[in-house]
Amino acid sequence: MKYYEAAVKQVLQIPTKRAFKTRVLRDRLLVEGESITYVEAKVTEMMKDNPNEWELTSVKESRIVEVIHSE
Repeated sequence: MKYYEAAVKQVLQIPTKRAFKTRVLRDRLLVEGESITYVEAKVTEMMKDNPNEWELTSVKESRIVEVIHSE
């Protein structure tokens, strides 16, 4: 399997004294998968319960070849 980098953009509404302030948060996720379509489905599944407005902006194959987990 390969690793893919997925870029997710979220729009947060932060309450202030008078109204709401909009803040854009951009996250990058490292996902192990077989294809870009698989990664899109995994990110969508992970983000489905997120109350914020979000968008998957890009998915690309990562140059990372292995992740070493500490135990």
